[in-house]
Amino acid sequence: MKMKTVIITGLIILTIPNLPIINKYIAHKLDEGHFKYANLDGSFTMTQSFSFKSPGFSTFGFKHFIKETTPSAENQKLYRLYTINPLCFWRWNNYLRHGIHFDYMEWSIIEENRGQKGVSEGTGWQSF
Repeated sequence: MKMKTVIITGLIILTIPNLPIINKYIAHKLDEGHFKYANLDGSFTMTQSFSFKSPGFSTFGFKHFIKETTPSAENQKLYRLYTINPLCFWRWNNYLRHGIHFDYMEWSIIEENRGQKGVSEGTGWQSF
């Protein structure tokens, strides 16, 4: 009986923070600015917002960027700049809905690519 109570309590603790409305509130308080994305040379960067009026995650801006600027093929792929940590159970909803669809890339590699392209600080390109 005690084991059953522990399992049910554990499931409740894992489920409630990942419910849509509760998850957005928790993400806004704990993870604002954590979920960052960029293409290989860093010419496109974005940070997922969890504020009250934010529309949610969308790659529409990246698709529009590709259409307008027609970057080279290797820069037409979006990477996530955060690692997936399974111990952060309140992030599981976001990991399963968005994070697993993008490959991971370290920001330092993107900064190197920017340097090779001759982009310096203060040019209007975002830095994380």
